[in-house]
Amino acid sequence: MADNKGIIKEAFDRSERIGVIGSPSSTSGLSVDILGTAVEKRLVGNLCTFTYTQDGKDHYALGQIVEVGMRNVWAEDPTMRSLIRQRGSVEPVTERQDYHFAKMTVSSVFSVGSDTEPSMLGTIPSTGTSVRVMGEDLMRALLNKFQDKFTYLGNAYGTDIKLPMWFKHFGEGEDGVGEAYHIGVFGKTGSGKSVLSKMIMLNYAKHRQMNVFVLDPQGEFSKLRKDVAVMNVIEKQFQKKPLFISLHNLILTGDDLFRKILNSSVFYQKLTIIHQENRERASLRILNVLKGKIHTLDRVSEIKPWDYYKRASFEAIWSDLQTPEALQSIYTSKEIQGRVLNALQGLDKEEMYNIWASICKLFSYGDNSEKMKIKDVAELIKNSDQGVLAIIDLSEQDIPPDLFWSEEIRKILINEFLRELTRQAEQAYREDRLLNTLLIIDEAHRLVPRDVANDDTISPALKSTIIDGIRTTRKYGLGWMFISQTISGLDKEIINQIRAYFFGYGLAYGVERQALREIVGGSEDSINLYQLFKDPQSGFGKKEFSFMSFGPTSPLSFSGLPLFFTTFNYPGEFLQINFKNTM
Repeated sequence: MADNKGIIKEAFDRSERIGVIGSPSSTSGLSVDILGTAVEKRLVGNLCTFTYTQDGKDHYALGQIVEVGMRNVWAEDPTMRSLIRQRGSVEPVTERQDYHFAKMTVSSVFSVGSDTEPSMLGTIPSTGTSVRVMGEDLMRALLNKFQDKFTYLGNAYGTDIKLPMWFKHFGEGEDGVGEAYHIGVFGKTGSGKSVLSKMIMLNYAKHRQMNVFVLDPQGEFSKLRKDVAVMNVIEKQFQKKPLFISLHNLILTGDDLFRKILNSSVFYQKLTIIHQENRERASLRILNVLKGKIHTLDRVSEIKPWDYYKRASFEAIWSDLQTPEALQSIYTSKEIQGRVLNALQGLDKEEMYNIWASICKLFSYGDNSEKMKIKDVAELIKNSDQGVLAIIDLSEQDIPPDLFWSEEIRKILINEFLRELTRQAEQAYREDRLLNTLLIIDEAHRLVPRDVANDDTISPALKSTIIDGIRTTRKYGLGWMFISQTISGLDKEIINQIRAYFFGYGLAYGVERQALREIVGGSEDSINLYQLFKDPQSGFGKKEFSFMSFGPTSPLSFSGLPLFFTTFNYPGEFLQINFKNTM
């Protein structure tokens, strides 16, 4: 390790000197006096370093320049200011007397002795201590022991220096963290959060023993099946066969699920059965008919759920709904019973059958014998000797025209899957093992909003499932990753449980800024740097997606301060740098 100490010192001495430690400085933030040779350089976002002695050992502190300023005390004099206003430039006051300074936040410190170990900034080096630009050779020397564990999502903000990150699996062992943690990726539309999320997904999926499930309400992740380069990496380097599960592959099961979907459909709306309580009564009546518990003229025996869509099943429930017994079981008021009967008799029977069949086909295998139950999808974890990568496409793309689909059904299916996956996590914990699974939820702000409409009967149950899940499943080895356009619009309990945050463009104003400040602990310097992010949609040429990260995802941020980076081009540059063996 003595040789490595020399390598670190040599790399430090070769680094470009941009300034010295100035006054005032503290452990929460350092003032840097910028050298004249560095005044015209782009410094904001730069990774910088300085060395100092602490407890008799050499220490190297790493941080980022979060702000650059200039002051000229002579130019602040009222008389001189008036003269400058008239002449524009006054020699030798203007420019020559300018004093340039920067604010630097230290995100990590390394003690270099017989070994290189993480440390802390426990003292302040003297004024005049050299501050240098962090180079990749110095970073490699400091982090040499962990080099093979790093991945790279992009460059440090405003530089071409790759920012090392790590995404360890949630299991035991050297490469695992021994428990799960929750992740949040935030940013307005077009901020690059989907690009970053795909990078993070691949970095977790590369662990052989780790499972990754993606709930894909918009079909964004399902596009991966058409990306040849990404699929090559997954199949050849990860040695995994990704599963793309859509409505074509899913079959729904269970009376509870059937009732929930029937209650949320237009079927009862057509029958003028409005209130949820009455719809529930109607659904119970219909199920009793289908199960043979109520005999009608049309049939006498039980019908299997996968045959509910057939004409005979519809005829049985249609005729029963017109009987006094059925109407009385739904409504006690004679007047309302008459209204429902009149509505039923006035409807187009063929149209109502098509609606009924479109609902029931969700519970039928049809011509596809390979359909999977929701329970089977969650149990993929148990039936595989290596990690599973499964993307569940819940978008409205390519939905067969004879299947009923709505936002309410999407939420019902997601809720059922989450409950089943949580049960799997609990079972694994009882068996003294960790599930080692990451669940990615896109468009999370639509599923777990801070406020739910009073007439929404579906969202509260889903919201409760998610909140209960993130509170309890971390110790089971089940981590959740939320992708959202908003911080303030997401339920606060979700924000409180997240451990690793990534913030893209568009959250620096109004209530979003306040939510951001609460998360990063009121670090105004970090928020001010975040505000400098360019709108990716407003530039010329190649789009650049910048992010502020906060949490245990980089060896350069164990002090808890945010880091700033710009993502690589995806997928080309990202795959080339991280998975070049399969390119």
